[in-house]
Amino acid sequence: MAGPDESRGSSGSPARMPFIISSNVEKADPATRKLIRSHVMRGKKQKRGRPDNGQRTTSWGTMAGRTQAARVKLEEVMEMYTPLVPGRVGSDLSFIEFADEIEPSMLLNALKVSTVATRVIFPLITGIGFQVDNKGLYLIGPDAAGLHITAFAMEGFIDRILRHQENSINPAAMLHFQKGLRLLRERLSGEDDETKISDSTIGVVLKLASAAHFNGDYQTSKQHMEGIRKMVDLRGGLDVFKGKHLLVEMLRCDLEIALLNGSNHVFFCQPSEPVMEYPEKLLPASDDTMCSQDNIELIRNMDNNLATAWRVMRRFCLLVNLGTQTQRLIRLEIIHETMTAVIYRLLHMGFAASSIDETVRHGLLAFSHHVFLQWQDIKLPYHHLPTAYRNCILHLKLVDGVSSQLMLWLLMTGANSVFNISDEVWLREYLREHADRCQVKTWKEMQDILKSFMWIELLDEQPGKHIYGLLNLDKGRR
Repeated sequence: MAGPDESRGSSGSPARMPFIISSNVEKADPATRKLIRSHVMRGKKQKRGRPDNGQRTTSWGTMAGRTQAARVKLEEVMEMYTPLVPGRVGSDLSFIEFADEIEPSMLLNALKVSTVATRVIFPLITGIGFQVDNKGLYLIGPDAAGLHITAFAMEGFIDRILRHQENSINPAAMLHFQKGLRLLRERLSGEDDETKISDSTIGVVLKLASAAHFNGDYQTSKQHMEGIRKMVDLRGGLDVFKGKHLLVEMLRCDLEIALLNGSNHVFFCQPSEPVMEYPEKLLPASDDTMCSQDNIELIRNMDNNLATAWRVMRRFCLLVNLGTQTQRLIRLEIIHETMTAVIYRLLHMGFAASSIDETVRHGLLAFSHHVFLQWQDIKLPYHHLPTAYRNCILHLKLVDGVSSQLMLWLLMTGANSVFNISDEVWLREYLREHADRCQVKTWKEMQDILKSFMWIELLDEQPGKHIYGLLNLDKGRR
């Protein structure tokens, strides 16, 4: 495991909890105290009973409403958490049965920021209308190591995302990190072999991996993921975790680290570990009415495996957009299965550096990262994927017969996912050039081209329109 100086990252650990607007624990009104107490009692009741294996579902969330959740405007929540100040736990929080001490301000921060963190970390899930059912706050209550690492991660999320203090050191958060790491090391060096590889222990290490990755510490995050892989093997493999939220989070972290760093992933990396099949609902059929919309000209000369991944992702986008319009929610299992089946397969592929197939593969990787893995519009400090994708696009410019419509989709996908358009002069110039070739004069015309490839409106409408506005292509019309 990494030492205290090796992993200074942050990661949100969302819990399904409404905001509680209160600046002082002792002055909370009766309604607020009742709300806190009701959620704590809910957590206590849940941890007493262990569901039978047959009761587990394959989803990590529960259906909430049919309305779309608005994108999080982070500046709107700057005042919604308490300052990190010392204080005793007052009567409002003293009934919470934690395994170790934690500052009341940190606890209130976790309660109040959890909804924001959920919407930032899972923009597609919450945007569709599902409410992520992550009971992490309650599950780590009796786990002292998990308690401290979660406190550290949540404060890091607040510092980096809400306070925009990327290079600051939070002494209280680092103290929790050191305590949590010490407790984890003691557990791993102890004699209780079952606890060493328990869900709780894996969850703590996963938080450390995510925190290190979020802070740009690739080596530490990779080291933690390799440790998780060993724990999973000792448990009997990934099948043991089917139906658990923990499985989805392990795969998300594995994919994110491998994709942004160009490194080997730790799961589905052996011939004896075949990647799960594509969701049957997304595979093309001879009588499929969506076949006519499959970019036939583009995929006609494409590698067969790459073409299948393209079709699956395109159908996924069509299903999400259709569900948004008709208020019929896509099943969460399809989201998770598509993420796993598509991205792991794309990582296994590889084509000539200057080929159309390799550029499309990178475009699909960037788009899939944006849809399944990216924290809203946050771009992490890694250079492998942006550099590789940029080189592919520059090489493609020299290839005859590449449509400007495809180039627009590739460029906009990069702008949404991996490039900071304000810093990339070449990107703005290329977007203007190919928009002009396509005679794009309005956002609606740009959007129609993007939709003809892949586009998820509830994720991409607002950032896409912002990018379009920076290009100054409008001639007085919208």
